[in-house]
Parts: sequence; C-alpha cells; structure tokens
Amino acid sequence: MFRSILSARTFRNQQQQWCHKLSTDAKAAPAPVPVVVKKSGAGFFQRVSSFVVGAGLSALASQYYIYQELVAGNEIILKKQKGLELRLNKLENK
Repeated sequence: MFRSILSARTFRNQQQQWCHKLSTDAKAAPAPVPVVVKKSGAGFFQRVSSFVVGAGLSALASQYYIYQELVAGNEIILKKQKGLELRLNKLENK
C-alpha cells in the first residue's frame, strides 16, 4: 500500500512538473507575427512617369543632334553657294 501511494505521488508530481513545463514553454514562445505581403514591382504611376522621363530625355538628345546636323549642313551649303557665285562671276567677267 505504501508503495502504491508513493508511486501515485511521484506520478502526480511528474505530471505537475510536465504541465508546468508546458505552460512556461507556451508563455515563453512569442506570438506569431502576421506576415505582410508587399506588392512586387512598380506601380502604374511610377511606370508612366518613368516612360515620360525617358521619352523626354531621348527627345532632347535627338533634337540636339538634329540641330547640330542642320548647322553643319547649312555651313556646307553656304560654302558651295559661295564657290558657285565665284565661278559664275569669273565666267561673266571673261
């Protein structure tokens, strides 16, 4: 009889220790943090503004190069025009 009481007490003590361990483990574990899902990629406004900026910069660069070509072309045409006028004056003077 003494042995059964002792084993019942030890069983109860072990059970209490086990329950206490579970309750302390549950308290120590942090609450799960909700996962926030971010949108990947750029939004519509950002894409449109990037397109407008890119198109504007390429238009400015194209305009600059076209202007430079026009200036150089005009200089060449003016030189040829002067050369033709000189040749024409020489022919008229003969």
